[in-house]
Amino acid sequence: MSRPLATAIVLGALLLGGVPAAAQSPAAQSPVPAGSPAAADLLGARSVCEEKTGTVQVREAMFDTNDDPSAWVDMGRSIELCRFQAEDGSRIYVDTLTLASPGPTLASVAYLSKVPEPKYDPNKGNPATAYCKKLAGSSAFGSGGAGGGWVAMDDPDDQIVAMCVFPDGSMIDEWGLEYHSAGIIRGIDLAQQFVYQPTDGLPTIF
Repeated sequence: MSRPLATAIVLGALLLGGVPAAAQSPAAQSPVPAGSPAAADLLGARSVCEEKTGTVQVREAMFDTNDDPSAWVDMGRSIELCRFQAEDGSRIYVDTLTLASPGPTLASVAYLSKVPEPKYDPNKGNPATAYCKKLAGSSAFGSGGAGGGWVAMDDPDDQIVAMCVFPDGSMIDEWGLEYHSAGIIRGIDLAQQFVYQPTDGLPTIF
């Protein structure tokens, strides 16, 4: 099985099959059979995150996070992210497979493309969510104002993060993506951290 195909399988498994929330450590939470090429990719992606001074996190999908935590709805899906924090305290999150992918993903190309942000309209709510939507991604959980996000209760700074999820399953946090479009680096410059380093220009996706 080719690496891009294996990566696609794992991305799909992370979003659709989920990472078992009950497992104790990231290394024990592979959503694919141990020993398979896809499992090897997942383990390799964790190593890339750590080699680049990031921290591997498992985050659970929760709905209704604008309410009291006792009312949050566990959606039964988990993802693995790489968390980077800068000396100024800013942070950025990207899924480990996007970070480690040798080829383009929609999340990496969106970040690298730095598409100009649309003029902010306060009537349209969160500008980062609007920017994600402009790129054909989504960070919305359901409809209405209940909210939702990817939760790690042990994170000292961001118990809930909003990830811009693209149709190929790749994802990056929406605020990091939106700030980068304006030339502001949060956490770390992922352009220097992605294993994917285009040599012949970016695909004309965005």
